[in-house]
Amino acid sequence: MNTIAHESEPLHGRSLVLTRPAGENRTFAAELRRRGAAVVALAPFRVVARKDPAIARIALRAAANADVLVFASTLAVRHAFALVPDLLARGVVIAQGPATRDALRAHGVEADMPEQGFRSEDVLLHPRLAQARRVVRITGEGGRDWLVRRLRERGVDAADLPVYARASCSARASTLRRIDAMAQPQLVVSSREALLALPALLGEARWLRLAANPVFVSSDRLAALARGMHCRDVVVAASARLLDLAAAIATRR
Repeated sequence: MNTIAHESEPLHGRSLVLTRPAGENRTFAAELRRRGAAVVALAPFRVVARKDPAIARIALRAAANADVLVFASTLAVRHAFALVPDLLARGVVIAQGPATRDALRAHGVEADMPEQGFRSEDVLLHPRLAQARRVVRITGEGGRDWLVRRLRERGVDAADLPVYARASCSARASTLRRIDAMAQPQLVVSSREALLALPALLGEARWLRLAANPVFVSSDRLAALARGMHCRDVVVAASARLLDLAAAIATRR
């Protein structure tokens, strides 16, 4: 590739640090590199199966009888169907975003989505939840329980059902050296759990250095948390989808 073509790439000269779970950064990293960015994957945790699969299977089969099943992420879909391949919901299924809807469709499940937005706040506005007596949200251990709490306040029998767990990762010395060598590394964060883990994972001095640069997040909720953690310039993407995050990154230098 010649110099002119290289410099015409939309993310030429950008240095990005991705913080999705271990093994979940490959596709995103490849796309950002194709657009000209230098990319380092820093996984705060890895996703693992629950330690009690037999109990999880029983809980999932019971959850299938709920009025509404809400799948919080593609990871929730993957692990739920790994536990119960023939999972069949008796009521309405809601996917929290388009990637989750597509993952469900691959298992033969047609899911509704919020009318706009992909946050728990947007899911809460779905008209089917206004009529539901029992709602189960399929998610991971330690996830945000905001939707369940709001539904319970309405008198709905609502619960989170975790189908996977998170195991903390340590940062490799080689990964930290690559970040240190970047002139202006910029964080890309799409989960609360990852954001909260970063200061300890990076170390205080390195965290403050990255927090001083633009930080790209996938929701207003994450943006508020990031600002409370000393991030000075927070850019909010339309969603956690690869294309939406890449579009947000392209708006800044």
